[in-house]
Amino acid sequence: MGYAVVDVETTGIHPGRHHRVVEVAVVRLDTEGRVLDEWCTLVNPERDLGPQHVHGITAAEARLAPAWAA
Repeated sequence: MGYAVVDVETTGIHPGRHHRVVEVAVVRLDTEGRVLDEWCTLVNPERDLGPQHVHGITAAEARLAPAWAA
């Protein structure tokens, strides 16, 4: 059957402070842990990127990404 691993990068960890997603990645693995498929996209948070030293995403990269639909 296998499983999927999901990674999300954000502008911060407090939703009450209007932090947003800046990257979503999914890796699909088989039962032996071999990668079957992978997908990743940047998301324009339409705000300050927050801890760029943590996620490594630059403002220039985020500006070119699609915005998260409201």
